[in-house]
Amino acid sequence: METNFSHEQSLSLINEMINRARNNVKQEGALSFIFWGYATAALAIMHSVLMNTLNDPRQSAGIWFLMIPAGIISYFMERRIDRKKLIKTHIDKIAGTVWGAFLISFAVFMVVLITVNIKFGYEQIFMLTTPSLMIMVGLGQFISACIYRNKMWYWFAALTWTGAVACAFLVPDKQMIVFAVCMILGFVVPGHVLIHQAKKSHV
Repeated sequence: METNFSHEQSLSLINEMINRARNNVKQEGALSFIFWGYATAALAIMHSVLMNTLNDPRQSAGIWFLMIPAGIISYFMERRIDRKKLIKTHIDKIAGTVWGAFLISFAVFMVVLITVNIKFGYEQIFMLTTPSLMIMVGLGQFISACIYRNKMWYWFAALTWTGAVACAFLVPDKQMIVFAVCMILGFVVPGHVLIHQAKKSHV
């Protein structure tokens, strides 16, 4: 049996879903932001160090294979979060889909870069890796800001995009440092802010 909603009831339902999604992010989702912020920043710094210490700097890219165990840890974190008594709304699913699409897009982008390098020998094209990654991250932050109606994420998206532009003027090891800083400021800091807001709202 279908239920017909008035315009006011529809808006009320949408706002309720957004508020529930915001609470989910504040209470549990912030932990994922903090985890990925620290994990990617740490790997970026290690990558930068290895580029300056290994005989063949290209071998330093292997450090990013540690993203696989990080992803496994994140998966079990998400499963634990899902078991919590939080109401999972359609908006939560949309936000999750956005970041899932981000991961797929970046994986496809890396396949394209590697293929171009193998076929045409344009090794310099890998200079685009970090700024392109940051552009995609900024896009994810911006869409999250729109979904959750949280102005804070607009500022962090702008920060990440600014970092991507700055990377165009830097060599790869310095790009890694900029990326690490943007991940700390753009994920770890807002994650702690959200947790603080959640604790404050329960006082």
